[in-house]
Amino acid sequence: MDIILQYLPTFLLVFVRLTAFFVASPIFSTRGVPNQFKIGLAFALALISFSLLPSQAKIPLDLMFVPYVLKEVAVGLLLGYICQMMFFAIQIAGGLMDLQMGLAMANVLDPLTGASMPITGNFKNVLATLYFLSINGHHVLIQGIVTSYQIIAIDKPWVPIGSESVLGLAATVFANMFASALLMAAPIVVALFLVDLSLGIVAKSVPQFNIFVVGLPIKLIASFLLLIVVMPAFLLVLSGLFEKMFHALSEMMKLLGGS
Repeated sequence: MDIILQYLPTFLLVFVRLTAFFVASPIFSTRGVPNQFKIGLAFALALISFSLLPSQAKIPLDLMFVPYVLKEVAVGLLLGYICQMMFFAIQIAGGLMDLQMGLAMANVLDPLTGASMPITGNFKNVLATLYFLSINGHHVLIQGIVTSYQIIAIDKPWVPIGSESVLGLAATVFANMFASALLMAAPIVVALFLVDLSLGIVAKSVPQFNIFVVGLPIKLIASFLLLIVVMPAFLLVLSGLFEKMFHALSEMMKLLGGS
């Protein structure tokens, strides 16, 4: 019994960090994944991670245990949201595309988050999810959170979340999210702007031509053709996006670990 009470606080902290990470991380935080599965996966990984922990100082199971729990929740959520930022970039890019395509009002239910999002954003998000699973990105996420116990010590009651380096990295990831979104949406947005410009010239040159009747179908046809043409480039951008995600996750763990 004494041995269980000695190791129980450490195991609970490991379990809390994993659960918080799965609540915020991409793929695992989707509505389609049952909560029982998330908790069960976190518990199974906690058993594995607990056996691989380096020697830790004794953690008291009293009121002083609360700061440790809050620290682990913050670490898990922060690492999860750092990864989720890159998937938000895909949704932003889809919203920019739909705004230019004239489909901004046609929202659908996102099966990943349960929120309403543009049609193109949902389509791009599904493609990104399939590509992420095909390169075993979910394995990299699990490996990263398990490795975090070697870098971010369990027996410390705090981590430098409010430090300048951590906030600077978070701001960089936030900026990369918008930059990546603009990079993905730029070909469609620029091409459709040229289509609008051409339609405007035609409307001024031939006033009898009802541009409002044929304008939207022309833009939709051009949009779908462009989506097919830029699909290989979209996959290349996704590769760079996920590489940035894994790099940001590694750097954030190093900063939180104080190394």
